[in-house]
Amino acid sequence: MQNDILINHIPQSLKNSKLYDVVVTDLDGHYIFVNAAFQNRFSFITNDFIGKHSTITMHPEEYLKTKETVIKCLSHPQHCFPVELRKPLPNGKGYNWTQWEFSAMLDENQQAVGILCVGFDITGPGHNNLKLKEFQTKLTKTIESIPHPLLILDAEQTINFVNTEFELVFGFSICDIVGKKLDLLFPKHLEEKYKRLIDNYVTENPKKIRVNHFRTFKNNANEDLTVGVSLNSFLDDDNLNIIMIIEDLTMAKQNQDIIINQNNAFRQIAWKHSHELRKPVANILGLSNLLDLKNLKSDANYKTISFLKEAASELDFITQSIVKEANENEYEIKFKKHKRNLF
Repeated sequence: MQNDILINHIPQSLKNSKLYDVVVTDLDGHYIFVNAAFQNRFSFITNDFIGKHSTITMHPEEYLKTKETVIKCLSHPQHCFPVELRKPLPNGKGYNWTQWEFSAMLDENQQAVGILCVGFDITGPGHNNLKLKEFQTKLTKTIESIPHPLLILDAEQTINFVNTEFELVFGFSICDIVGKKLDLLFPKHLEEKYKRLIDNYVTENPKKIRVNHFRTFKNNANEDLTVGVSLNSFLDDDNLNIIMIIEDLTMAKQNQDIIINQNNAFRQIAWKHSHELRKPVANILGLSNLLDLKNLKSDANYKTISFLKEAASELDFITQSIVKEANENEYEIKFKKHKRNLF
């Protein structure tokens, strides 16, 4: 009887609404009334909601939120309280976002005897917000997974974003670098040249460009770093943004220089072997054929032996110079791995 009285207090237009879901629960949360819109939307749960607990249409995590809203209604029976709730989709495919207003229903003694709930679907905005948050999370994880320093600049070469790897390689904190000009990373003698390179990129506006290897940047300790740079760009509200990925090639350049120096030394040694050594060796071989083995004490033998001694001394000198050059270009090192390499 009391339930019928409560239901009669609901305007007929609200009961018949095609847009709004209208339900009434008792103070324990059991359904007393549901309108046709609510029944049709959630008929996959049950054909008859009356007497069943409202938790059958709730997301498990939102029971406490619903309970807190009901307590507010009972504490302030003259007010409505908004709450966003997730409602289940058919076949367990997830949840819709819905917006509700809860208010207390009073008897003739102004005592709360039920809760009136009026709601509608806001899945579009709610879903979009969730997707946006998911996308932002994925984007952040993607940027942070890049194993090289990454910066985002505006068209005036102001740094608006850096990733964690930039902090590790260059030694600047986010507070130190964001809002500063890119030329903070340029050595003084290269500042104008590098600024022109970026200006040309902005003017020509190619989508992607790879700047030549082995550019020199400087870190927070004013130490030179050898780097490779890739540039890309995108528009945000018609404003140009430049993505700069910086590959730290300092160790690679050092290792390459060592290899080049050793190769040059090997070329020099090979040249001495093929050119300078041939002369004394040929002299020794030729002079040995002139020796008079039948008359060992002859004057000719004496001169030949003198020439042999001279050629042998020359051969010894060249051999020593080769050994010295090889020693000077010997590197007792192991090439270092980049700190981000696993193997």
